[in-house]
Amino acid sequence: MTTTRSTTATLALAAALALVPAASAVAAPADPGITGPGALSTALEQAPAVGGTAPEVPASGTAVPNDPEYKAVQWSLWDDPAGLGLPPAWERATGAGQTIAIVDTGITAHPDLDANVLPGRDFISAVPHARDGDGWDADPTDMGDYPDPALCPGSPMPLTSTWHGTHTAGIAAADGNNGIGVSGVAPDAKILPVRAVGACSTGQISDVAAGIAWAVGAAVPGAPANPNPASVVNLSLAVEGVCPPVLQSAITEAVSRGVPVVVAAGNQGIDASRTTPANCAGVISVAATDIAGAGAPYSNFGAVTLAAPGGNAFSGIRGTLNAGAQGPAAASYGDRNGTSMAAPAVSGTIALLQQLAPGLGVEGVREALTSTARTAPGGCPAGCGAGMIDPVSALVRVQGGEPFAVDGAIGELHGRIGASTGEPVSREICGMSGSPCFQEFETGWIVWSTTGGARWIDGPLPAQWWLIS
Repeated sequence: MTTTRSTTATLALAAALALVPAASAVAAPADPGITGPGALSTALEQAPAVGGTAPEVPASGTAVPNDPEYKAVQWSLWDDPAGLGLPPAWERATGAGQTIAIVDTGITAHPDLDANVLPGRDFISAVPHARDGDGWDADPTDMGDYPDPALCPGSPMPLTSTWHGTHTAGIAAADGNNGIGVSGVAPDAKILPVRAVGACSTGQISDVAAGIAWAVGAAVPGAPANPNPASVVNLSLAVEGVCPPVLQSAITEAVSRGVPVVVAAGNQGIDASRTTPANCAGVISVAATDIAGAGAPYSNFGAVTLAAPGGNAFSGIRGTLNAGAQGPAAASYGDRNGTSMAAPAVSGTIALLQQLAPGLGVEGVREALTSTARTAPGGCPAGCGAGMIDPVSALVRVQGGEPFAVDGAIGELHGRIGASTGEPVSREICGMSGSPCFQEFETGWIVWSTTGGARWIDGPLPAQWWLIS
């Protein structure tokens, strides 16, 4: 089977997701049939996906969900310097009334997603890549993105499907506190699955653009009106190149309707200004941090809006998956890592903000996120934009509160030495066990631990901040 290639056809995958232990991510070879940046591929993980190594520790906070994977391995959600601090955020908002469009490989049936999934749409126009026997239709089911020798000769992907859309959907809005599996960042938000990426984990840019426009309620020739317009769009897609006009037009349409478009920065370890859609105007682009709260080495950097947990090969981001090797089978769970995982964490956070402050608009959302972002505790020398997203502080900000209040033992020390610390620039964040605790100020950090009490650290935190005692 052969397909016609053009500047709006297939681009080779930039980095392949390894689905077996000890596999390695490999760069895609140049494709002589490609003449321009015509398509997007999922911004897949840079390193092998293996079981998480996060410690089993007691959870804290009054809004801790009863999902068993949360306490065991969902470190990216914990109220911890490397996590999103969601238990205190969930006391304020859970994403109720919001809709997150996941423009990706589609979705598969899953007990941790089904209650939150709205009717979506399939926008894959290339019938062989769709694997469902037709073009655009009303069924966004992911039929598997495994490579086909005829469709993508020489693909670096393993011969298995990634279930990328199912995983990103779960990070954003898996059903929380239901006693099974995982929780999403916005557990009460709805998921609008938009399938635009098919075989070989690639998709045509024109299809991606149509999917974005349809998701936000714009008229798309050949598709019925969307009765459930999205309040935020997630694009965990990336490829090197400039932003194509058709994609920019769709993003501009979304922004004009007040819908933020969140995109993965990409996993090539380069400046994000070189990758699209991260370099499209108006997007919120997201770099990745790891379990130490450090900029992940695979993550694109520099020209990004902010960062969120994306994990690494040893401690990935747990989420919803499918057990099928190529076609869909039983529901499952697993770890992935990459900026693909960081982006839906931000999309879910935006759903929390929109629940509390529905009139924020795109720039209001951006300001709330960037003005309350914090320094990556593990460091991000390549550049993580405004810093790590902090949902709690952003929610306090949109409610008109003071997100960086200083109190307790840290407050007492600050009261004595405040002239040298400058103003607080983050909230106080504690490890899952309750110690150590950290708060950043303009010139350094005040750290408190059960053994050492409160003390001042001038400048950045030590690389192994979790060992402070």
